[in-house]
Amino acid sequence: MIGAGIVGLAAAHSLLLAGNSVRIIEQSEPGTGQSTRTGGGIRLAHGSEINVRLTQLSLPTWLSFEQQFGIDPYYQETGHLFLSSKDGRGLATQADLLKSLGVHCDVLSNEEISLQWPELSSMNFSIGNYCKTGGYLDQHRVVKGFAQTVRAGGAHLELRTRVEEVLRDGDRITGVHTSEGSFTSETVVNAAGAHAGVISALAGLEIPFVSRRHELLILEQAARVPEGIPWLIDTDRQVHMRPDGSGRALLGGFLGYDDPDDPDDYDPALSERWSTAVREQASQSFRLSRPDSPVREGWAGLYPGTIDYLPVLEQSMPGLVTAAGFSGTGLMHAPIVGQIVADLICGRSIDGIDISSLQSSRFDNQPTVAELTGF
Repeated sequence: MIGAGIVGLAAAHSLLLAGNSVRIIEQSEPGTGQSTRTGGGIRLAHGSEINVRLTQLSLPTWLSFEQQFGIDPYYQETGHLFLSSKDGRGLATQADLLKSLGVHCDVLSNEEISLQWPELSSMNFSIGNYCKTGGYLDQHRVVKGFAQTVRAGGAHLELRTRVEEVLRDGDRITGVHTSEGSFTSETVVNAAGAHAGVISALAGLEIPFVSRRHELLILEQAARVPEGIPWLIDTDRQVHMRPDGSGRALLGGFLGYDDPDDPDDYDPALSERWSTAVREQASQSFRLSRPDSPVREGWAGLYPGTIDYLPVLEQSMPGLVTAAGFSGTGLMHAPIVGQIVADLICGRSIDGIDISSLQSSRFDNQPTVAELTGF
């Protein structure tokens, strides 16, 4: 297993439960890449069937996480409210998709939003999609729960170890050579997150992975953001806000920018320019906080993804499984992705979902963007 982020840890857990021996190669410490540089979001409200299905199959693990892993993930159910004044057709399409997959979704007018949440009566959107199921959890506690469990299950963790070469015998991958020596294996799993493209290239594969910079900040309690509101997403201006407890709020959004960044050279510190811009836009969009609301903390991270914003999940070649490129959904989808990886390696049928659309061969046909609801 290459990578001890949330996807790698979840895959290791499922493999151990299936009776396999597991060695995890991690260049730093578990979860210190991009898995903990998120807002901890868990949502059913996506724009593609595959992402909705992946969340549906992962949600039971999040709801029973404490019983399974012995750590309360502090899951908070907020629901999600997607908002627009320009792209009503897009939200209508999303609502139809969710309903067709058995996900409860209310299509609300601005007046109906104001009646349901009086705190939002100052907003001015023409349409909103409200999905009541979903919210956020503490990603640090989730990583800790998985890491403790895989260690207790017998996984070998090779930390602060960098993969330098992918070993092969003919067309089959047989292991990796690292900064700490060589390790052989019947199957190598590329769960390297933002560095998945490097591993693929070492194996002789051309998969168009790309990492996009995103930033998040938490406003101080002085912002007084109401606890009972859903996670708000302005799809027109690409800004979002959710309550974070005791009047605090988490803010994020691309604000119309979606630029790739180098995972070895990006700045993880909060950009003051972006912080100013996102607070200004959030105040205009949601009318709950001020442009000068004080910032408690902030950080930047990467969404390791692909050119169509959907992951690669496949047996890429004999001896190599790829599970990478989730574009911000890796945390919420980790439980079922881990199970799928184990099924691929163990030669079992994959129940409940068809992952054929996530094969890297789709890029041979120049796919269009398939998932536009990432934030």
